[in-house]
Amino acid sequence: MSSIAVVAATGRTGRIIVEQALAAGHHVTAIARRPDLLGVRHDRLTVRAGDVLSPGSLKGALAGHDAVVSALGSTGRGPTTVYSDGTAAIVAAMEDTRRLIVLSSAGVAVPTDAGPGTRLFAAVLRRVMRHPYADMLRMERLLAATDLEWTSVRPTGLTDRPSTGGPRARIGGTHAVGTRTSREDLAAYILSRLDDPVTYRTAVAVSS
Repeated sequence: MSSIAVVAATGRTGRIIVEQALAAGHHVTAIARRPDLLGVRHDRLTVRAGDVLSPGSLKGALAGHDAVVSALGSTGRGPTTVYSDGTAAIVAAMEDTRRLIVLSSAGVAVPTDAGPGTRLFAAVLRRVMRHPYADMLRMERLLAATDLEWTSVRPTGLTDRPSTGGPRARIGGTHAVGTRTSREDLAAYILSRLDDPVTYRTAVAVSS
């Protein structure tokens, strides 16, 4: 089993990743600004305080793991640097750890095989979410400039529905998948690809 650090572990997606990772037998370091909010206890779980936007707060937290998973996300639709600045802080703190999986959004790219309706919806969504999407793209450009084994996972609209047991994925992130993604399915996909070279240094579109 692997040793995994999960950043933003108390968020709606991060918590599920932590829970599924522990259930799968992994050793987990959960990192959050307010670690007391995690509400999970386990003998293979280490909980640490850390804020990606606070310089130095991740020092020593990410080194020595097999993989780091970032569940960072911004709130609202306004200008943000959470994805790019947060990921830059994570990269700087990884030291000897080489594998990094981050969360982005399928909305940053219009599928090449999308129909007219999907293209129209995507155009509207890209306008409404232009600030978060712009920062996600800055994050992906930052990752491309590193030598890390990174993957940007781009789920479609997230839901709290139960797992379907079969998340769908398209390597490259430019082809259509489903319209909704259960957070349970998203977490399952991430954990199933911790060491999959096919997903290294690329985006992956994911849905339920």
